[in-house]
Amino acid sequence: MVCFFWLMLLARFLRKMASNNPTVNRLEQKAAEADQVIEYIKMQIALLKEKAVLQASKREEKKLRVENCRLKREIKALKEQLVQTEIRNGVRQIPVPSTSSDEQSDHVAAAPKPEKHEVPVVPVSVSKTSAPAGEQVEEKKKEKKREKPDKKGEKKEKKTTSGGDDDSKPVDVSRLDLRIGLIVTAKKHPDADSLYVEEVDVGEGIPRTVVSGLVNHVPIDKMQNRIAVMLCNLKPAKMRGVVSQAMVMCASSPDKVEILDPPSGAVPGDRVTFETYPGEPDKELNPKKKIWEQIQPDLSTNDQCVATYKGVPFEVKGKGVCKAQTMANSGIK
Repeated sequence: MVCFFWLMLLARFLRKMASNNPTVNRLEQKAAEADQVIEYIKMQIALLKEKAVLQASKREEKKLRVENCRLKREIKALKEQLVQTEIRNGVRQIPVPSTSSDEQSDHVAAAPKPEKHEVPVVPVSVSKTSAPAGEQVEEKKKEKKREKPDKKGEKKEKKTTSGGDDDSKPVDVSRLDLRIGLIVTAKKHPDADSLYVEEVDVGEGIPRTVVSGLVNHVPIDKMQNRIAVMLCNLKPAKMRGVVSQAMVMCASSPDKVEILDPPSGAVPGDRVTFETYPGEPDKELNPKKKIWEQIQPDLSTNDQCVATYKGVPFEVKGKGVCKAQTMANSGIK
């Protein structure tokens, strides 16, 4: 009788185990799927980190290339200026010799005697300086002194010419490079409580870093993934250790600030234009010319909150005008 009882218990246990097997299998399958999802997320995070590092390095490389090209142009211009000044002062131009000592000696031996107005070259190999050689050194010093005023005159002429080009363009809103930008991310400045540091896509492929004093006016959640109007040709400026490469355009009063809203359908890189002020913007506004400071007082919203320059709306061609949310008849900066 006892044996029969234990056999019945064993049979029931086996039936329960058999009925629970599908549940166990499903749980194991779900656990395996969860592990796969976790691994996929880890891979995506690693890829995003690599992409961020690559974008930062590309941006820095681009800056260095631009700076290198600028320096090369300046060096070339200075060399040409020096050659022209020497020619005017009667200094003969001799081709640069090759590196081998034999070729150098050949060039020295073959060099013709200096003409009347040329500065003679004193050979380095002479151990004792004769009286005529001393006179030649003195003459060379005088020639250098006479060259200096000419160089200064050339610099003044160059500045006058470049200044004339800038002055020939009218100082109006067409000088500003206003574009639609997407604020991809925004975070608090590590060293300033009132500043945001944003990454903004303005249609260049690589986002620009922008520093804005909007912490006290716009909540950080309203800054994320926001379309805005950006001024893109101000000279980059360092703000508390972070270089800002553009400016967010806002309607502003002493008590309130609102980011200007582009028209519906505007995308990063779209130009903001003004119907009666055609023309291409400056590549970079010259801070010494105070162009932005002269234009800014004429930027304002009208009684319908539309952003304007002297009454002409901020317009994205074919898409509409830029507006503030509630601020009418307010300044823009």
